[in-house]
Amino acid sequence: MAFVLRWPAILVMLAVVLFCVAGALGAAGLIADFQAPSVGVEQVDTQVAQAQSAAAQTGAANATWIDVGLLAAAAVLFLISAIRLIRRTQAFWTWLLGFAAYGGRWAWSQQYNEGGVAGTIRGVDIGAFTHPQALLNDLGSPSAQVGILGIILIVGLFVFIVDAVDRAHWDKQGA
Repeated sequence: MAFVLRWPAILVMLAVVLFCVAGALGAAGLIADFQAPSVGVEQVDTQVAQAQSAAAQTGAANATWIDVGLLAAAAVLFLISAIRLIRRTQAFWTWLLGFAAYGGRWAWSQQYNEGGVAGTIRGVDIGAFTHPQALLNDLGSPSAQVGILGIILIVGLFVFIVDAVDRAHWDKQGA
């Protein structure tokens, strides 16, 4: 049974690592005002304008170096946790530290919203979860943000179960 839970948890954690790395790099690019070279491309101006308006809507324009550091820390800790799951060592505690970094970044970014964390949670529309494509198109919405946190929590539950199965196996072996 642990195999059935282990590999999906590993794959989702690696996807979360990529999500965190992309967020950290994107926020660092906005803070540092990094412009990609655009020689010979006519559509870049419209795509840059669309990306900047999307960043402003999701709150990425308000990113600080604290956001970048917390996202990078979450990515590193989730990667370590995935590697520990692959090696069948205890991964739950590193997952928990990674979730603390990701959740801390999320809570830190909510200070820019009206009402803070409580206002964001009150703004969650339960009906939005019946339309996942709409959630993917608007990752800045409170429903999408809480959904991502929920996915990470479910993966943490899988990590906890797999760790308990591994611990029982090693205890039975006398190691």
